[in-house]
Amino acid sequence: MAARATTAGFPKSAEGALDERSRRVLAAIVRDYIHSGEPVGSHAIARRQDVDVSSATVRSVMSDLEEMGFLQKPHTSAGRIPTAHGFRYYVDALLRVKPPLPEEREQIARRAHEATQLEGLMTAASRVLHSLTHHAGVVASPRPQSERLQRIEFLQLREGRLLAVLVARSGAVRNRLVALQQPMTAAQLDEAARYLNSLIADRTLAEAGSRLREELVRDRRELGELQARALALGAEAVQLEAPAVHIEGQASLLEDKALAHDLDKIRALFRALDEKERLLAVLDRTLAAQELRIFIGAESGIVEPDLAIVAAPYRLKGEVVGALGVIGPTRMDYSRVVPLVELTARTVGLTLDGTDEE
Repeated sequence: MAARATTAGFPKSAEGALDERSRRVLAAIVRDYIHSGEPVGSHAIARRQDVDVSSATVRSVMSDLEEMGFLQKPHTSAGRIPTAHGFRYYVDALLRVKPPLPEEREQIARRAHEATQLEGLMTAASRVLHSLTHHAGVVASPRPQSERLQRIEFLQLREGRLLAVLVARSGAVRNRLVALQQPMTAAQLDEAARYLNSLIADRTLAEAGSRLREELVRDRRELGELQARALALGAEAVQLEAPAVHIEGQASLLEDKALAHDLDKIRALFRALDEKERLLAVLDRTLAAQELRIFIGAESGIVEPDLAIVAAPYRLKGEVVGALGVIGPTRMDYSRVVPLVELTARTVGLTLDGTDEE
């Protein structure tokens, strides 16, 4: 089964860039390196039935691949390891994914089904990705600007403040503190909420904000006092905010040989993971593509060059609203990780829709 990964950074490697023999050798080296984490020698590749050429021929092909930038030779070894460009060609042109096992499908479905609230679903998704791949699982909650609102409610607090409760169609609930310039009775707040709901129901936060601002700039003589106050409260309540990011299993990244003994790399990596805006920027690129993407090394712009991100969007009622994925070493087993990320994204979307995976 061929992968549906898309390129992120390098120009997509054309399948015709290498002849068939070079493609078989490169694929064998990448797979061996993924399995062992050690430089791969020509004898090991020549023994593989899917390559079926002599060691001398393999050495010649490996030399050509190194010259073209697909392989590199570590200083202390006679073997070769794939470069970022070599991994990119592999996932673009050579990768064949493995369907998730029945027990993996069952675990993903069960974890999603057990979640009773949106935040619980996001946490469950990050945990199951970590559990199944042994890499870090990352999930961004539905982006507020893409979520569609169901209703707004107001709760009166002390000291001239209100709690605006925004309920999204996905089930997400967001609370906003709103300043109350003049006292309002409970009946007035209920009436204000009904008026606002007639304007914002089934709109995204961005659309709701635009609609409320349009109403606010209308001739004030067309608006009653309560309507004008309701619009001001609503416009403040629907201001956009960044979604939450859930990460599970960051410690697993320290098991990668490229990081384990490099304290500076470890510090840089964890600083990057703490800067949620940078992670969201990568996941936003997945939202824009509306399909699974693989970021290798520096392509993501946030993680250590020896790491990769596999990310996929999830949908609510057919509309892309968020993204999730896995962060791991560049030598992660993409043939397993890609379908697990895709299945988890699809399951999250179906759970948000209130339906079950077939």
